[in-house]
Amino acid sequence: MKLLIILTVFLLGNVYASQLEELLHQVENENMKEFHMDKKREAKFLTDLNTAKKELQAVKVALQQQKMITKELKNKFQIQKEKIQTYNLQLKNKGESLNDLFTIAKQEAKDFSALLKGSMTSTEFPGRSSLLNKFADSHENPTINDLYELYKDYFTEIVVSGKNISYKSNIVTTTGENTDAIVTRVGLFTAFNKNGYLYYDDSIGRFVELQRQPQGRYLDFIDQYYNGSTDIAPVLLDPTRGVLFSMLKEQPTIKERIKQGGIIGYVILGLGGLILLFAMYKYISLFIMERKIKQQIISDVIKDDNPLGRILKSFQKHKSKDIETIESKLDSVIVKEIPSIQSGLPMIKLVAAVAPLLGLLGTVTGMIETFQSITLFGTGDPKLMAGGISQALMTTVLGLVVAIPVLFIFNILNSKAKEIIEILTQQSSSIIAKHLDMLEENSNDYKQFSE
Repeated sequence: MKLLIILTVFLLGNVYASQLEELLHQVENENMKEFHMDKKREAKFLTDLNTAKKELQAVKVALQQQKMITKELKNKFQIQKEKIQTYNLQLKNKGESLNDLFTIAKQEAKDFSALLKGSMTSTEFPGRSSLLNKFADSHENPTINDLYELYKDYFTEIVVSGKNISYKSNIVTTTGENTDAIVTRVGLFTAFNKNGYLYYDDSIGRFVELQRQPQGRYLDFIDQYYNGSTDIAPVLLDPTRGVLFSMLKEQPTIKERIKQGGIIGYVILGLGGLILLFAMYKYISLFIMERKIKQQIISDVIKDDNPLGRILKSFQKHKSKDIETIESKLDSVIVKEIPSIQSGLPMIKLVAAVAPLLGLLGTVTGMIETFQSITLFGTGDPKLMAGGISQALMTTVLGLVVAIPVLFIFNILNSKAKEIIEILTQQSSSIIAKHLDMLEENSNDYKQFSE
């Protein structure tokens, strides 16, 4: 049994020894590989170290050179600094008398910049204000070039302000769009293009089309300018440089003024329009009637389409009767014709009297509205009272505008009617007189025949 155990142990020792020997060989191989790698790394490190030492030496040499250059520059800087201090002292001593001049020049540059901002010439020479502002805000004394530029800008503004010139500029249309157009500038007061007058808006630095152009006769000035004529032509000037032009949009048109009159204003105008149409019809009918009467006077044929013809027919019907009867019949015919001749004239006269009363009614209602606004909102904002005041004034104006011409028309038609009645009366008297003359002649002839 012991022998078996010893044999087993011996066999296991041999097996384990062979494995250890194999592990030993592996370890030795790995150590040899690492040894060779370390040798390569050491050789590379030594190479890099030598290179770094060379570079370090070069950098040290360059550093030394830069230190020498820096020392020289510091010496030069100190020398230049001392010179600048000396020159500044000399400048201060010599420029004390110019400080006031420079201060005035800067203030003038600032004021002139504000003036140019509001001048329409800035559209032709943009950017001048920014240069002047830079000059005015500078903390250093201006140079001779700065003073020359200030003088040149002053002189340029004086020259161009007296010119009438056309040039391309960016404008703002009534729809808010920006577009380039040929603009004609007349001095510093007026600018226009083919579409109408413009005003200069200094807040955006561009020309703006007027929302509402002046009356047509003023626009004719533009047409005369662009029609190629060499004759001297007038032009509309705005001495306020666009303020008056911009106020045109606040000025109501005739249609807007009529709208301010409200319902009563429309009633007055409607009544006036109807009565004018009737007056035209009445005048035409009286004119035709007068013409037919005059034709009847020179005609031998009696027509019943006119008052005189009807009078003549009545005379022919009753001429065999006595004179009193004939006169009575003719007068009755004339009296029957007078209503048709004068028909409608009282209505025209009534409208001439009623129109101002309607205007007065509108005035009263407008003032009532104004006082209601004052009661509710006070008198702090006049715009709240403007509607009532506009109605109060416009209805009165519309009433007078209708009444005055209607009154003249009534007088014209009334005179025409009286003239026709006078013609009928005269012709009636003439007919009776001729009839009497004829009766007398017949009576004389009868007496002579009897004798």
